[in-house]
Amino acid sequence: MELEYWKQRMRKLTGVIEQIRSRTCKAVFVYLDEAASAENDITGGHKDKISLETQNWKSIQLRVDEALNEAKDNVKYLQTLEKFLEPLYQGNPEQIIEMLPALMNSIKMIHTIARYYNTKERMTSLFVKITNQMILNCKFNIINFRNIALGLPTKGSMGSISQPNKKSSTLFEDNQLWDDSKYPADELIAVLKSCQALKEAYIKQYNFTKERLESMPKAKQFDFTYSEIFGKFELFSRRVGKLIDLFSTIRQFKTLEKHNLENIQPIVNKF
Repeated sequence: MELEYWKQRMRKLTGVIEQIRSRTCKAVFVYLDEAASAENDITGGHKDKISLETQNWKSIQLRVDEALNEAKDNVKYLQTLEKFLEPLYQGNPEQIIEMLPALMNSIKMIHTIARYYNTKERMTSLFVKITNQMILNCKFNIINFRNIALGLPTKGSMGSISQPNKKSSTLFEDNQLWDDSKYPADELIAVLKSCQALKEAYIKQYNFTKERLESMPKAKQFDFTYSEIFGKFELFSRRVGKLIDLFSTIRQFKTLEKHNLENIQPIVNKF
């Protein structure tokens, strides 16, 4: 996840800064700086070269300081999202819908006041990662809704916000969806519809936040590319819609099968 990347970067840069500010490193720099600025050339003709390197060193140190400040600032703001992202990794579409207003409000805050993270590229990337995790959550819950309800082992993985380096599994076995004993059509259709509802709620909350910002002309606007953020979810939702139609038809034919209507058996057999 994005937060873990910046935490790791902050730790690495903190280590670099600690080495730069160590007594040994400072002593070497002071010695070279004094040698480069001394009236008598004690460098054996390398005074200009040493002077250039000490200037480069100062420039690098400034860049490292700035990079560390950026990492610290990004961690501070991204941590405000953590509790709202938890349902994406441990919940279901209905639980995600409940936290969408708080999540979007936190994203708006980051976009408005963060010093480094509020660029269009980074905010778009954040939205895309959230969208992808929502889709993964939907897939996981479609395949596992019965196992979750019965307390049985689940198939695949949604990843973990507490263990971001743990790879999520998208290789869900979906060939058993056609087994009505394991995936009753009524229950399956309800889960599929909850995925569509999540997509609609996500877009609605995004547009609501966008419109609120537009009513405040001086505020930093949500000027992101819609297709980049929602295009993949729209495609997934269309596929889910086809599955809903398909399993609704299956449910209708299974209902017909239970009735002794005249000449219905050939139709059921053909189906």
